[in-house]
Amino acid sequence: MSFADCTPSKDDDGFILYESRAIARYLIKKYPNQGTPLIPSDPKAQALFEQAASVEVFNFTNFVQPITISQGALVCNRMRNVLGELLKTLQEKLDVYEVILSKQKYLAGDFLTLADLTHLPYGTAFYTNGFAEVFDSRPNLARWWKDVSNRPAWLAVKDGA
Repeated sequence: MSFADCTPSKDDDGFILYESRAIARYLIKKYPNQGTPLIPSDPKAQALFEQAASVEVFNFTNFVQPITISQGALVCNRMRNVLGELLKTLQEKLDVYEVILSKQKYLAGDFLTLADLTHLPYGTAFYTNGFAEVFDSRPNLARWWKDVSNRPAWLAVKDGA
């Protein structure tokens, strides 16, 4: 048994890779001239990308994931309190997103990167399961979310993702 048995994995001619972010980065590097460049090559732009990618994992997904997964489940009072605290903390973090996005189009600057796209799976589940107002009440976050979540490639795969 390995992590590859439990998480998204990719077998590329015997090269086994698991974890969706690692797979995405690998494919971006393997096919650098196909599609939108999603990881900048300029050192400063790449540093901003890495910063935004880290923010996604630790300041968004870590809060949205348990809230989203608990939707529709029978939740005891103690868990309800924990979820309420997660939502409160998430909203504080989204206030920071609002400030960042008031100064630039995307999280790492004015160009779309993988850091924006990795918000889509849990962000979509969160948004469509009763939390749209959390995004929509912040105009810059709402603008960014509408842009990112309405990309044709995402719309083509989201219901099967």
